[in-house]
Amino acid sequence: FYLSRPFIMQSIYIFGIILSKEEFMQSKKEVGLNFIKKFYTDFICPYCKEKMYFAGESLKCTNKHTFDITKKGTINFIISPKIKESKVYNEKLFTCRRKFIENGYYADVYESIANEINDLNLDDITILDLGCGEGIHSMNILSKIKSNYKYFGFDYSKCAINLASDYNGSNRFYFNGDVNNIPIASDSIDVIIDFLSPYSESEVKRVLKKGGIFIKIAPSSNYLLKLREASGLGKYQKQQEIIDNLGKYFKDIVTENYQRTFKIEKDDIENLIGMTPLKLKTNNLKIEQITIDLNVYKMAK
Repeated sequence: FYLSRPFIMQSIYIFGIILSKEEFMQSKKEVGLNFIKKFYTDFICPYCKEKMYFAGESLKCTNKHTFDITKKGTINFIISPKIKESKVYNEKLFTCRRKFIENGYYADVYESIANEINDLNLDDITILDLGCGEGIHSMNILSKIKSNYKYFGFDYSKCAINLASDYNGSNRFYFNGDVNNIPIASDSIDVIIDFLSPYSESEVKRVLKKGGIFIKIAPSSNYLLKLREASGLGKYQKQQEIIDNLGKYFKDIVTENYQRTFKIEKDDIENLIGMTPLKLKTNNLKIEQITIDLNVYKMAK
């Protein structure tokens, strides 16, 4: 579903997370500004790596690099000219993705991630989500967190972050960012989550606190196999490559596999097709069930 401010009062409770009446009635921009006012010290300038300060409706550094809060209550921290908005990763794709994920296909994985975070037994916890997309995965995970948390989610797609801004709150903020140049202070994050997204091992290691954990979720061999076959692909075969890359920066990597097969209805088939960037042979595509087969890699700094 979509959220807007103002909205019907019954929607003040979403994904197990309660919004205050004041927060609920604010515009997206007001909510984003309130978050930045409280937590601007967590950010660094993506140009010069200097600390940021809050001024008016912007974040600025001592070298006068300026980043404005948008009407959606987000900030664009992408500075690389090589990163351009993808025509494939558009609003339609992320809308289909949200609708598909809402139907509980990843529930076991959310439980695993939340349990790992809760096991840290921290009263206050800071979470960074790499490639958060339109925000639906994060909201399902955050609803299970027992501690007070501060959450940062970012993605390179403006379409995704505009949708994710639906979930901005007093302790949640979504922004446009580059995984190779994260505008977050070093040694400041307790938990980093990467859910089926690209990442930079060196940047993860930089922003993660000593003793913090990195949780990487990646496909295993049978993940959405029927869909992959329809696109001319076979089983996913990069598991060892993922472990090898992680092993360059982390020790004692724990891997858990979650595999479950679901019957799938027509609406979800359409959303599944709509959310994939793969080129599908959809003319004769018949899918009666799908398999969610994911590896969750957990490691500490």
